[in-house]
Amino acid sequence: MPYLGRELTSGNYLKLDDITSQFDGSTTTFQLKSGGSDFFPGSSFSLLVSVAGVIQEADSAYQINNNEITFATAPSNGDDAFIIVLGLALGIGVPGDGTVGLNQLQDSAKLGISTNGVFVGGGVTSINFAGPGVTTAFVTPSTGIATVFFQGGGGGVGAAGTWASDSVGVATSKVVGVGTAQAVGTANSEGALQSLGNIAITDGALLIDNDISSSINVPSGKNGLLIGTVNVAVGATIDVATGSVLVVV
Repeated sequence: MPYLGRELTSGNYLKLDDITSQFDGSTTTFQLKSGGSDFFPGSSFSLLVSVAGVIQEADSAYQINNNEITFATAPSNGDDAFIIVLGLALGIGVPGDGTVGLNQLQDSAKLGISTNGVFVGGGVTSINFAGPGVTTAFVTPSTGIATVFFQGGGGGVGAAGTWASDSVGVATSKVVGVGTAQAVGTANSEGALQSLGNIAITDGALLIDNDISSSINVPSGKNGLLIGTVNVAVGATIDVATGSVLVVV
């Protein structure tokens, strides 16, 4: 006969496979099948169940667990029954990869950027850390959580990447200027603070290596001091410019 009322826009009615052959007066749980395959209704309210000519009340006379129906009272042997599915449950689905953009996200879920506590931008999808002395390392590649390292500073390339940490502290291979606007000279010639080899001040005592493995140059206008006795390695030289003095104590 023709369909009366508003047509279904999704899903359809199904009559599940007959289970009356399993009625024995003691069994209460039966598997639901459609065309011989397991059927999962999702809810007891999505079924119309009749036993012995009586419509069963959902969640009271029967309950659904996955693909099984459990009656509160075991149907008797010889009872007739039918189960009608009142439409199929629809899944909302999972968005495909690369299909969700910023427009689909709530503002609270978007990454924002602040500087000195002042909000400067939102809806950011990436941050480009670029420049001398800036590196990133993924701590947990599976989650994409990264640690950002900033080394050095200042406006010049020479300052960035100057400092690095090791097991005993902070190290640098460049000239360090203390109390001066600019460090000058080369790493083994001059500067506000120079260390070529092992020099340390411990409890007020100045300690230096007694082995000189690299050449030493005392430039013009500078004087030098060595605490001896010292051993100069083969190939290393000690050069003192005219007018300069190197004192060995």
